[in-house]
Amino acid sequence: MSNHTPKPSTWRRASAPLGLAIVVGALTLAGCSTQPAEQTRRVDATSDPSSASIARRAFDFRDADIRVPNYFNTQGLDFCTFDVQNEHPNCPLYRPIVRMYFDSAMVEGEGFGVDAVREFDTRNLLSMLENQFAGINRFRIVTRDDQVVSQEFETFRQQQGEEAFRQRHSEQRILAPDFVVKLDTLRSVKNQGSITGWMDYGLEITASVLNPFTRELMAYPNLGKVRVESADVRDRRRLEYVTANDRYVSGFRYFDSAHVNSILNDMASRGIDILLTRMLAEMPATAQVVGIRGDQISLDRGQNAGVLPNETMIIFEYEAGFVTPLGVAEVTPSMTTAAGEIVRWKNSADARRVRAAASNGIYRPDAERRVFAVSVGAPYTFLRDRT
Repeated sequence: MSNHTPKPSTWRRASAPLGLAIVVGALTLAGCSTQPAEQTRRVDATSDPSSASIARRAFDFRDADIRVPNYFNTQGLDFCTFDVQNEHPNCPLYRPIVRMYFDSAMVEGEGFGVDAVREFDTRNLLSMLENQFAGINRFRIVTRDDQVVSQEFETFRQQQGEEAFRQRHSEQRILAPDFVVKLDTLRSVKNQGSITGWMDYGLEITASVLNPFTRELMAYPNLGKVRVESADVRDRRRLEYVTANDRYVSGFRYFDSAHVNSILNDMASRGIDILLTRMLAEMPATAQVVGIRGDQISLDRGQNAGVLPNETMIIFEYEAGFVTPLGVAEVTPSMTTAAGEIVRWKNSADARRVRAAASNGIYRPDAERRVFAVSVGAPYTFLRDRT
């Protein structure tokens, strides 16, 4: 469209019936107001408390759900040695070595209760963090509990002697971390009400993964931010208090660090549980299927590779870099192996081929067409049994 004023001669040449002029003008305006294609849309951001991410049971899967999880490194299978004690770092069966840090927290808020929140000590949370992450056996955790390690060294020397200690020490070496997981926390506190009021606490946990030698912040695994509120762990009525002339009278002791620490510990524990479920989705357990008989499957790894009870796992065939989903199974591990049942087969010719072979005996994948199992997230019983 042009913004300059037409010459008088142009006006004379453009003379036409009024109706035609209106139609032409409408068409011209319509052409100028054509909107470009939109590939994004606006959505409201949310600051609601975070929730855990739990895998659906295999029995609840539809055919369209049977696919390899996002970001799973299928190409890394070419690096696998299938030796659980000596796996290649690029293989998805490899358990990475991790050291964990719980950083000192920032505090937001003013007025009643802020001092007690500032006194919260996150050092005890480091042990909780290490224990929870080590317990799922997807990673090898290098502890930062130097006090316990030093005490054990001294006890060993006293009981076994210095020579035995040197011998034992020379046979083993400290694990070198593949990366570091660092948790930063932000604590907030606000009070509402006047004579009778209540305290609201908030805790945000941000996880970062970094390579300390290259100083690179890594994009994977991406655990995001977790937000927990005191209402998630306590009935709000238990946080009510009564004041008179700005002095505490009764109710929740918002100024007592022991009482506040109890709430913040529960909030941090909930936050760590949520982080665990995210980590289980970002870094799934993987095993090789050594045989299929009917709907039953046998895996070459179990608890030693982080396979958890009632694990939902996608079964897929891998050939020449191509991934072919076959079905979804529910798996139960032993110490070094696992067994499961394919509860839904993929509706595909490849799945029917494997199922037919397994119905006439034991189907054993060969070197050209290997079959694997990969988990899709924290099992549906995880929060009940492990947290």
